[in-house]
Amino acid sequence: MRPDGRRPLVVIRFDRPNVVYEQALYNAVSQALERRPDVSFDLVAVSPTRGGAGPAALAANQARRSAEQVMRSLTDMGLPPNRLALSSSNSPTVDANEVQLFVR
Repeated sequence: MRPDGRRPLVVIRFDRPNVVYEQALYNAVSQALERRPDVSFDLVAVSPTRGGAGPAALAANQARRSAEQVMRSLTDMGLPPNRLALSSSNSPTVDANEVQLFVR
């Protein structure tokens, strides 16, 4: 959950190579669009803060690349880029990089 109280629609954990997420992402976004055809989404790259400055910076960079990959997947699915906002965050409570998708 975000500090603003929102719960993510989808959480994709990039805790191993070649994470398969497209079908679950497509299903969740399709359902959100059925409920609200004009919906927009916030895509947040979340990285762990453990391990000191160097590892945290590397994790943040990797999380950002993963979020950009998810963003490309969404636009490939037909979602207009102007309905997506990309941001980054870090958290002491995550063990691996995550991409969280929120309904805006």
